[in-house]
Amino acid sequence: MSDTTHKRWVQHSNAVLRAAGLRASAGRTAVVELLSRQSCLLTAQEIADRLREEGSAGSTATVYRALETLHELGLLRRFDAEGVARYEPVDPSGDHHHHIVLEETGDVVPFDDAELERAIAGIGQRLGLIVTSHDIILRGRLIDDPPESD
Repeated sequence: MSDTTHKRWVQHSNAVLRAAGLRASAGRTAVVELLSRQSCLLTAQEIADRLREEGSAGSTATVYRALETLHELGLLRRFDAEGVARYEPVDPSGDHHHHIVLEETGDVVPFDDAELERAIAGIGQRLGLIVTSHDIILRGRLIDDPPESD
C-alpha cells in the first residue's frame, strides 16, 4: 500500500472498530499497522513472526483473534489457498488485485487485469446486476517460454 493508502486504511479500520464498540488493544493495533504496510497476502503465522521480529508484544492467539475480528468487520479479505488462510486489507476505495497460486511452490502472486475487470462488469450487466465485489484466484504452472504481452 502507498503511504496515503496505508494511513487511510489504518484510520478507516480504527473508525470501524470504534463503531463496533471495540476498544483499541495493543495486539490488534499492531496487526492493523503491520497489515497496512503489506501489498499482498500473509498467513497468520507470517504476521505473528513479523510482529515478533519488530518487537511487538502479543501471542499467535492474539493475531488469530485480531484477524477474525478484522475479517468479520469487512476490513480484511481472507483467501483459503492450498489449505492455508491468508489475509490482506480491503482498500476502502475498492481498489484491489487478484491472485495466482503457483502449483509447484504454493506461492501466491498478485496481478491486475483491466480486461478481466471489464468482463466481470459486463457479466453483471448481462445478468441485470451490479457486481459489488469478487474474488478471483487462478492456479497454474510457470511455462518455460511465456508469450510476449502487448
